[in-house]
Amino acid sequence: MMKILDPIRILETIEKLGARKSIKYAFIGTGCILVVVVPICYAITSVKSRGKSKEQNNASANKQGEIKCTSECKIRGKDQTHAHRMEENAQVHEHHMEEIEAKKKADIEKMEKRDELRKDRDAEKANQPLVGLHLNGIPESYHEAVKSGTVHVSQERSLGFSWLREGYDTGLAGPTDCGKSVFIMQVATALARGRCDVNLSSEWHDIPPMSVVMFSLEQSNHEIREYYDSVIDNLSTLKLYAGSQITPAHIITIIKEELEKAGGLGVVVIIDNYTKLEGQSGVKAMRQFCADLDYLRRLGLEKGKPLTPLKVCHAKSDWKLTNPLTPASVRGDKRNVCFTNNFLYLTYCKLGSDKRVLGFMKLKHGNKEAVSILEFVGTKIDQFCI
Repeated sequence: MMKILDPIRILETIEKLGARKSIKYAFIGTGCILVVVVPICYAITSVKSRGKSKEQNNASANKQGEIKCTSECKIRGKDQTHAHRMEENAQVHEHHMEEIEAKKKADIEKMEKRDELRKDRDAEKANQPLVGLHLNGIPESYHEAVKSGTVHVSQERSLGFSWLREGYDTGLAGPTDCGKSVFIMQVATALARGRCDVNLSSEWHDIPPMSVVMFSLEQSNHEIREYYDSVIDNLSTLKLYAGSQITPAHIITIIKEELEKAGGLGVVVIIDNYTKLEGQSGVKAMRQFCADLDYLRRLGLEKGKPLTPLKVCHAKSDWKLTNPLTPASVRGDKRNVCFTNNFLYLTYCKLGSDKRVLGFMKLKHGNKEAVSILEFVGTKIDQFCI
């Protein structure tokens, strides 16, 4: 270590050498010191600077390496994600194309099936005898029909009830739970027996037992057995189909089979409930059903095997009990009433909760203003009497 100069010795030296020489030696000493010290300081500083620069360069290189590594990892991650996404998109697209292809095939099969059914219907209609038509397809006039013998001499028959005429399309409407099914089952059993054990009409007249086919969409076979088995078990002239699985196509097929077997008395077909059948089948299917049913009805009359449809409908949900039942009150297609020959209504009565009013919206022959008061007779199986 350098020793610190004593100020007293410095002054003594200056007195011995004198001020001028002392200054001269001081400058010489200072210069020597600078010559020796400055290069050393520079060297030290340079070494430190190089070390710091190397350290900084190393840190920078490390940092660049980390950045590069991170960047490469991110790029690889993005590439993997993109590849995975592209694979998923390809799978989704393939599945979508399979669905489109399956739907296309289903639509083609559906169209082919429709074409087959239409061809079958056209062929069936083409093979029907041209009863009441000339060979050129023009309808016969009345006088021509009389001469050709296609006009029946016998009068139209009423089937037990004055309002149920042979070959007529007949409807019945009423609010929910007013007893439509009870009434219609009683009508069905009376027609099938040829007699009305509990009087439903003051104008009832006995008839030969009729072939009756009833479609009960609002009841099951279990319900039928529980409530009506003792009434219908031995009644072979009544054929009953129950359950909501019944379709318009089922009904048409069964009617055709029954008409083939029917004699001159024909067949009475009861549909309970027509509104439910319309609701579950759709407008298009029901229009075709109405056309097919009316065609069979007219064909039955021409062949001497009359078909008499009796259709039960619901009143509209917004209909009020205080209002009269009119064609506008019937739920469903308004043509159900407009194109029907006779249309009855059954509704509640002011005279008591056990009584009902039976009247007419439409009545082709007879007094449309006439009404009947029906009441429950209190038997084990619900029945009305007049």
